[in-house]
Amino acid sequence: MKWLVLVGAAVIGFLVAFSFTASDEIGAEVDKRLDEDFVSRCVARAQFPAELEAKAPQICGCMKREFDNRGLKLTDAFGEKQAEMQKITQRCARNAM
Repeated sequence: MKWLVLVGAAVIGFLVAFSFTASDEIGAEVDKRLDEDFVSRCVARAQFPAELEAKAPQICGCMKREFDNRGLKLTDAFGEKQAEMQKITQRCARNAM
């Protein structure tokens, strides 16, 4: 029973502390980290066809430059700009061939 109370108190404490943090600041920090690590994460997680795996850093670098030039963020891929981001990704892959 003591553990249940301790876990409940920890959850409530987290929620209270989190409510005092500005969500805009959290979002900005997440965007910053995603932006800084984009190429390395892209290379590690992208599932390029075997013939393009060696060119993954080049493709991911191209994507990053194009996204930056157009003011796109990774989170835009889940919204109305998904098609535009897919076209950029495909164009970068074609250019690497």
